[in-house]
Amino acid sequence: MAVYGYIRINYQRTQPKGFTLEEQESQIRHFAAARNLTLKRIIQDEAETSATLDLSGLAEVLQLAESGEITTLIVPRLDRLVRVLHLHQQVLQKLCHESGVNLISIEENVETATACGQRILNIIGILSKWESRRISDRTRELIERKRRIGERVGHAPYGFVYQNKKLIPAEEEVEIVKLIRQKREMEQLSYSKIAKYLNQNLIPAKRGGNWYTETVKTVCTNPVYGEPIRIRGRMRRPD
Repeated sequence: MAVYGYIRINYQRTQPKGFTLEEQESQIRHFAAARNLTLKRIIQDEAETSATLDLSGLAEVLQLAESGEITTLIVPRLDRLVRVLHLHQQVLQKLCHESGVNLISIEENVETATACGQRILNIIGILSKWESRRISDRTRELIERKRRIGERVGHAPYGFVYQNKKLIPAEEEVEIVKLIRQKREMEQLSYSKIAKYLNQNLIPAKRGGNWYTETVKTVCTNPVYGEPIRIRGRMRRPD
């Protein structure tokens, strides 16, 4: 059985008393000794944020777990893995469900190999789904509110720029919009052929990028540019 420890500190936040890296390590070593567990190694992260999975130490833990190297992982408390709930659930999913690691959290007295530990994992999963749904709903409401009052939402579509939080036409791009819609309606070209034509003629897309089928389709079907283009009396299906 390979037993590892994991500790983390975020120097941008006020740390709980007694939670320096040295104190976290000491806590894990004392716990392992009391349980007659032989620690192979303690992996650590010193991060500027706890709202990310982009941590070298945590990435190593997940990699070792996936390879079967770690069978038991000890942490001082659950939020040492990650503080954000939905990210916490992702880590638990990889560690406990996919890799079969027994996660032991000292402060919460949680051991995921036990029935009680499994119930706690299920509760965290439910809370994570609730948090994700709540964030999604709030984001949708905010975007809709901004749209109702005419405020900027995301990047301006091709052919427009934002000025004082309002969309106004960009003259040069408007001419390209007309060209695209003309080739679709009059020449009946597919979206992909129009994109190819624009790229071959070095006509830049928004922010100087290339044209793609979906970008051309947007210009032809988005109501912001006018009525969706119909071909032979009906709206042409995406191609």
